[in-house]
Amino acid sequence: MQERGKCTMDPMWFYDEMGEQEEWQAIRKEILPLEKEYLEIRVALRDAEAALRDDPRNDRLQGTVEKLRERQAEMERGSRWISSDYPWEFLLWGVPHG
Repeated sequence: MQERGKCTMDPMWFYDEMGEQEEWQAIRKEILPLEKEYLEIRVALRDAEAALRDDPRNDRLQGTVEKLRERQAEMERGSRWISSDYPWEFLLWGVPHG
């Protein structure tokens, strides 16, 4: 039972009980295309680097690798969370310490 002005919800379970809110959905709509583009760049860069190892004198492949590396670095500078060692969802919504 909830008293007036007091929340009786256990703070440890807040993240489970808050549900899909509009703000979270808006963030996800904004972030998902960035994640998709970043993944596509990483896959294309992996494939281009592998092809370049097979044909190191190919100027077209060298240019492609350079462009992909530049775009990847640009995305990492603009959205540092995208290349974090930890999933950004955990940093935002993970269980609090203590």
